Amino acid sequence: MKSDFTLSLEDIKSKNENALELFYSGIKSEQTRRSMEGNLKRFLVVACAEIFSGDFKNRVQEFVDLSKEDQDRATSIVLAYVRKLRERASLDKNDPNYLNPSSIPNKIKPIRKLVEMNGLGLGWKRIYSLYPEKDNTNKGRAYTRAEIQKMLEYSDSIESDFIILASSSGGFRVGAWNDQTWGNISPVYEINGEYKITLEKDDKDFKIVCAAMLVYKNSPEEYITLISIEAWNKLLEYKKVWTSRMKREPVDSDPLLLERNLYPEVRTLTEVAVSRRIWTLLLRSGMRGPLVEGKRRHEVPMTHGFRRYWDKIMMETTKKRDTLSALVIKERLMGHDGLVGTDKNYYWTDILDMVPDYLQAMPYLMISEESRLVQKLEAEKLERQRLEQANQEKDNALEKLGELEAKVRRMEKYQVSHQD
Repeated sequence: MKSDFTLSLEDIKSKNENALELFYSGIKSEQTRRSMEGNLKRFLVVACAEIFSGDFKNRVQEFVDLSKEDQDRATSIVLAYVRKLRERASLDKNDPNYLNPSSIPNKIKPIRKLVEMNGLGLGWKRIYSLYPEKDNTNKGRAYTRAEIQKMLEYSDSIESDFIILASSSGGFRVGAWNDQTWGNISPVYEINGEYKITLEKDDKDFKIVCAAMLVYKNSPEEYITLISIEAWNKLLEYKKVWTSRMKREPVDSDPLLLERNLYPEVRTLTEVAVSRRIWTLLLRSGMRGPLVEGKRRHEVPMTHGFRRYWDKIMMETTKKRDTLSALVIKERLMGHDGLVGTDKNYYWTDILDMVPDYLQAMPYLMISEESRLVQKLEAEKLERQRLEQANQEKDNALEKLGELEAKVRRMEKYQVSHQD
């Protein structure tokens, strides 16, 4: 096959010279790009103010050129930076310059991304060996169901209700709301004990039991989680509001959550906007006030508290089952690879295979007392049906065993009579 273009040495040179663009090209998420760019600027513009010169782009190029020409020198600069960060991490927590040691890896990550995207390497083992222990990180706790109920009481929109119910029953991080579209959420149908995402023409007597939600679409972190039937029902209510505002039904490519006061422009809510809404609800409900003296963080992380709530409930349900597969499924629904590095290779499961485990925990994940009661009654009904079926199968097995034993006795009598 003939190529319709040719590469020149000048083409290759121009690409190699643009170190910053190569850095950006390796980052898919806009939010991740902003975060990594900010940390890289702190390193090159602030910390290395006396080492490199010019604007940010020029400093990036200088550091990449130095890494190419003198790897030891570039590594020494990063090592000195980590030592300074360690000094701040060793300060008293009440010191205004204190730095949480768990944040240090995130400050070094963009430096590694920069040099690797430019085809270079540094002495990363030496650099990582200087990282401090994470023994003074903020443990915190999950939201309680009562606290989440209180947030819902002070919510001023169905949209915010859905955010809370999906977050607490889906266990995903707040970044999952970035670029969310209607096509990323699908109901999960139950038909005669089997689960489906798509109905066929002949499918009848089905019911929706929960919903599947795709997060971080088209990124290396993409995965599918499940949200409760309570969250799905709230989404259907919100769909009416969306349709009324936009004067049409949403299509799969439409943004799921809309920024307010932007009509006719359509823009989806970002994780920053979602976090701002949660913060407003916490203030309005009186659940978030000034920090107690001596504390740098609130007891419950503002958005991550929902994920901790989900993890706590799922872990309690998993312990009751006491099986490795249930624990692996829980990790998958959180977006983790598994318990060990090879789990993804040897224990791959489709999202529908995870539904039975999720449905066992769902009554405890739901927030509304009415929804939880209905779901518990439904779960108890299904459990009774399962036990009745198991007992019937046991009775059938005993009946067949009795018939087999009678047949054996007849054969034994037959053999004895013929021997005589």
